[in-house]
Amino acid sequence: MTTTSTTTTRPPVAPDAATVTGAGLGLACSLVGQYVETPRESGPGEWGVDFGGNGGWGALALLVAFIAVGVVGVGLVAGRARAAAPGRTAVRALLLAVLGAVTVLVFWTGLPAVLAGGAAGLAVDTRRRLGRFPAAAAAALAVAVLTVAAAVWLALAG
Repeated sequence: MTTTSTTTTRPPVAPDAATVTGAGLGLACSLVGQYVETPRESGPGEWGVDFGGNGGWGALALLVAFIAVGVVGVGLVAGRARAAAPGRTAVRALLLAVLGAVTVLVFWTGLPAVLAGGAAGLAVDTRRRLGRFPAAAAAALAVAVLTVAAAVWLALAG
């Protein structure tokens, strides 16, 4: 009698390049929004940095934690979405993009860019697998771009 066991391996759930780029952009936006004083805040033509008065190390740790949790979460979601059929991946990209747009309400966390990066990565992956952009993937990409633009503007405008 022989026994054969089969094991299934899951693809790695490491974040893709778009998610990592979104995380970097999200962290940069968060840091600028938290610590950089724009000319609107500090006077005409003046830029400044106020680390101590804007939360210091505690705020920095909190911002980095938000980004880290976002990257891990988006990495898990994107890994599972890539394992699904391309049509379902496109829908998941759109859901991630909409979630990113909603998090613009808490733009200071940096999460909008992280979620938008993950959505963009899934949309591009869908295009690569299908050879075209289905409507859901195209919408996800558009929402992701608008979300990142809003996050950058909010970081600079406060």
